[in-house]
Amino acid sequence: MAESNLPSAVHFGAGNIGRGFIGLLLAQSGFRVVFVDAVESLVALINERKRYTVITLGEEAEKTITVEGVSAVHVRNETQIVDEISRAAILTTAVGPGALTAIAPLIARGLHRRADLDVQEPLNVIACENLEGNSRLLRGFILEHLPSTIHGYVEKFTGFPNCMVDRVVPGIEASKKNADPLSVTVEAYYSFIVERRGLAGAPPSIKGMILSDNLQTDFERKLFTLNTAHAAAAYLGYRKGCKFIHEAVGDPEIRQIVSGTLDECSAMLIRRHNLDPDEQKQYAAKVLRRFEFAALPDPVVRAGRDPKRKLAPDDRLIKPARLVLEQGGYPACLATGIAAALSYDYHGDSQAAELSQDLKQKGLDKVLKELCGLNPDGALAKLIKEKARHA
Repeated sequence: MAESNLPSAVHFGAGNIGRGFIGLLLAQSGFRVVFVDAVESLVALINERKRYTVITLGEEAEKTITVEGVSAVHVRNETQIVDEISRAAILTTAVGPGALTAIAPLIARGLHRRADLDVQEPLNVIACENLEGNSRLLRGFILEHLPSTIHGYVEKFTGFPNCMVDRVVPGIEASKKNADPLSVTVEAYYSFIVERRGLAGAPPSIKGMILSDNLQTDFERKLFTLNTAHAAAAYLGYRKGCKFIHEAVGDPEIRQIVSGTLDECSAMLIRRHNLDPDEQKQYAAKVLRRFEFAALPDPVVRAGRDPKRKLAPDDRLIKPARLVLEQGGYPACLATGIAAALSYDYHGDSQAAELSQDLKQKGLDKVLKELCGLNPDGALAKLIKEKARHA
């Protein structure tokens, strides 16, 4: 099939995750991938080369994949973006949860154009963000920018299935001298689970995509195992001066806390979702092995970025600790990781700077209440404060 005749996929976010994970899977699945991004130099280079390489590292031999036939559009080029969306077979994002509101107006205009053209081929919009209810949240933002007369069309012909994505893409090329700016190195392991009930029309055929009828369980299992332990390793590692995650989990003290965090979360998840204990134990063990993989160095400041988001009431640190307490458990290791997150002051992270300023101006009790949604006199807040005092 000629490249121009391939079905097109519009993907917002041409960064490392966009190129090394979602864009790669879409290209391998027979889509012509059109990236949308705000970095002019990146857009220009993609359009100049029309290809890039992905290097996968894992337990097996290193593998290099060339992704061809790609193009890019700058986010300011509204006319071309709307045109691409009007012809797209699928639309995906990997821009970070905080940027969904910024891209929603553009997607809304594209859907409006499809309605004007009476395009009746279903379009699935999948927000591949590490956020619960990701695609449905994006749907709400989009509908805010569409007249009510278009809502019926969107409901009928556009799907917003939530998803769960998992792949370590640490962006190590940026630290290499003379590195190819488009090449990206990724972990060989990945998981891409999409909620069946949110789809419009037949499920898109995407390499490795798994359909789920119970995404809540899949999402929480991943968020409260991988992401919780990842954040704990990052914040504890930063506090001890570690540069990479594998160095952090190589430290005996940190490893003990991260392992304990996995144990606390696993026990909670097994009860909460009736998981098979042996399967969860194996999953948690694999998570720890992934952290140890030194060939794919993952900076602690990358894993720890946006601490205020990660300390939110329903995110990867506070919620599992609260659930452990509700089940009668004692989240000592989780509280230690939370205390480390509250002390995260990396100067290159705007949220870390805001958090440090909030702590200085308001004090820990007010931050726990306003940011984490905790009663400063409650059991979890007291445990966190105890761990912070003994850090």
